[in-house]
Amino acid sequence: MKHRICLFLLSLLVVVALTACGSGETEQAEVPPLTAVEAMTDDAATEALSGFRRQDIMDAWGDPQEVFDTLSNLHVDLYDAPTLGGWVAVQYDTSDIADPDAQMDTLPVESVELQTIG
Repeated sequence: MKHRICLFLLSLLVVVALTACGSGETEQAEVPPLTAVEAMTDDAATEALSGFRRQDIMDAWGDPQEVFDTLSNLHVDLYDAPTLGGWVAVQYDTSDIADPDAQMDTLPVESVELQTIG
């Protein structure tokens, strides 16, 4: 009987511990609208998009004008920003990619630069 009580208390403790660990998890917020990002500074925009992947951005903003610089190993997407009068350039982290044909849609956002004409 003592053995069963110990097992019951141990399993109860495990359930409580697992529940407590899972309660801190939060679902990532949605990608902010492009017009909201246009109004931010470069640093604020980078922070707002941090944690999102390329596919998340494309799902929210549509298809970009893709730019890839093989010499500097950069992958940047340009989005027209009419409110800004230029572009929002989203650079992705390619440091873990050895194969140039790798799945680019899974790349995480590295930085954001707001570019204006003139």
